[in-house]
Amino acid sequence: MFEWISIFGIKTTLVESSDVAHLAATLAGGPNQAIFFCNVHMLMLAQEDEVLASALTDADVVFADGVPVARLQSRLSGKEARVIRGYEMMLAICRRAQQKGEKVGFLGSTPDVMASLVGRLTGQFEGLSVAFQYCPPFVRGELTSTAAELEALRDSGIRWLFVGLGCPKQEKWVARYKHELDCTVLAVGAAFDWLSGKAGKPPGWMERCALGWLYRLVVNPSKMWHRYLIYNTKFLVKASRVWFEGK
Repeated sequence: MFEWISIFGIKTTLVESSDVAHLAATLAGGPNQAIFFCNVHMLMLAQEDEVLASALTDADVVFADGVPVARLQSRLSGKEARVIRGYEMMLAICRRAQQKGEKVGFLGSTPDVMASLVGRLTGQFEGLSVAFQYCPPFVRGELTSTAAELEALRDSGIRWLFVGLGCPKQEKWVARYKHELDCTVLAVGAAFDWLSGKAGKPPGWMERCALGWLYRLVVNPSKMWHRYLIYNTKFLVKASRVWFEGK
């Protein structure tokens, strides 16, 4: 269905079209899948987290969720790789679900964010069927779901499940439980906060110029400075080797 490009030993999905409506239709035409959106942080975290790396390897689709990752895909493939952002795909799938009468579900975040998210999406896509909502209690490390929780997910009859637990918790949860679900699962991270209106997302021009990280750093310096100082630096070192040596 898609072409795979390996970056730093992690397989990513190369797409040459940013038409998320078409991509949503393509995904809907296949079997249930695990879909991730890979940015610099995830890519570099997978270099030191074997469980995350394994989750990415086992995923069905790993879109480039950021200009730096897409540019490396282009460099390695000689093709015009496109960025596919989690929140954009989430909106496209909700529109499709509204039109096709498909049920969607949401797992993650807090009750306040969840209420705002569902309220906004059902307002934007009138008639959207939200058949599952669950905000698990916060835990450090990996999230474990009970048999009853998984049964409730299956019984809901959803076609699409959006998971917003943050990286790498959400990817590990999807990898662990995807074979016990009857739906396509998308790990969309910050999309819950952005689409609920609880957090601002970078302006479009900053995302296109690969400056989304700068916006997030300015907005939340105490949380983001370590991520960007450490992981962006590691990325630049490894990316320069790929860029100039092609490996």
